[in-house]
Amino acid sequence: MQKRSTLFTLLAEATPPRGLYEAILARIEEAKRTQARVRSGIFGIVAVLSGAALVPAVQYALAQFYASGFYDYASLLLSDRSLALTYWREFSLTLLESLPALALLFVIPLVVALVWSLSRTIKTARVAFTYGNI
Repeated sequence: MQKRSTLFTLLAEATPPRGLYEAILARIEEAKRTQARVRSGIFGIVAVLSGAALVPAVQYALAQFYASGFYDYASLLLSDRSLALTYWREFSLTLLESLPALALLFVIPLVVALVWSLSRTIKTARVAFTYGNI
């Protein structure tokens, strides 16, 4: 028991070396920057991959829009509004039925992944490549 009390009194009297606090804070900032660089790289790769996958998905979606007749019904809405307004219920159901759901199921998650990864890349890049106080 006597050893513990002398140890605590010695610790209370000990003074840390000069610059230790600043060195610890600098090391913590450097670790945060390194972690932000890694995350920025990962989010950047996800953005590139989702952008690359978006191109054929959009091509497929456009082909399905033309094949399903959705484009024709949508152009009818612009060319003859009186018909569309007169039979708006049937017209809206026809548009809904001709909508290529599978193509949209491919495109929408890719767009969400692209936007999310780009926003996260920008946020982490600010931390990763900003020097000084974080």
